Amino acid sequence: MIAGAIAALRPSERLTGLVLTGLLALTVLARPQGGGLRALTFAGLLLAVLLLDRVKGKRGAVLRDFLPILVVLLVFLLLQPLVVAVNSHRWDTALAAADGRWFGPLAEAWRGAFGRPSAFTDLVYLAYASFYFLPITVAMLAWFRLGPEGFERVAFRILLGFYLSFLGYFLWPAEGPRVPEAVAAAQLGGGAISQAVRAFLHGAEATTLDAFPSGHTVLSVLPAILATRPFPRLAPLLWAWALAIVFATVYIGVHYVADVAAGLLLAGLTLAVAPPFSRWLGRGFSAPG
Repeated sequence: MIAGAIAALRPSERLTGLVLTGLLALTVLARPQGGGLRALTFAGLLLAVLLLDRVKGKRGAVLRDFLPILVVLLVFLLLQPLVVAVNSHRWDTALAAADGRWFGPLAEAWRGAFGRPSAFTDLVYLAYASFYFLPITVAMLAWFRLGPEGFERVAFRILLGFYLSFLGYFLWPAEGPRVPEAVAAAQLGGGAISQAVRAFLHGAEATTLDAFPSGHTVLSVLPAILATRPFPRLAPLLWAWALAIVFATVYIGVHYVADVAAGLLLAGLTLAVAPPFSRWLGRGFSAPG
């Protein structure tokens, strides 16, 4: 039964299944805080991935296509205790030193761009908060206009970018140059919009050891690249959106410039490894005859 369910999955679903299986096994072995709830969540999501292909009709197809959005969000929210349990080392000192050594003038100019006027800072915070909507928008465009094969190609690459970013958090956990909430308004500026976004992020970002590599960079540049050829008229807008998000990561003190550089490299790596990895997953499992 399990082999048959796996054989019916697309490469993107098999990728998600492998990630969930790995997280479930890691939770059982590492026993992080709240491990029971996390294990149940990972197991439930894995079961949904395996069984959703059996839900017939248009509703089932839509649920199957967009279940990964829920998977990515929940996995990100649940990562922090797992990262803490697996890797006690923190890379902030090394990343801050790398910024000073390689990107010092750039980092200083970036964080103080245009004198940090309040209205501009509000717009930058809005760009940062819009992060998840960019890959979802590109996935939706692919779903409506590229057909099943085109959607699968785009979805696989976006999901691989997310999962490789998550792997980076386990290997190089770092909080980034975050400013304490008590002094954020004084140091970062902005108006009511900036204050509201900071308050939302403080409550919603349960995983904070997520600085390196910059997932915001990977998952902004990657969708923009994927959309450039099939949607040339929308590409300039999507690129402007992506670059605004990347700019925001350093400007609001969430990432080092080194994180952004690593994110750009990871976006390229994702595009390079996605085709052979997708082909391998496409033939890597089969139901017994």
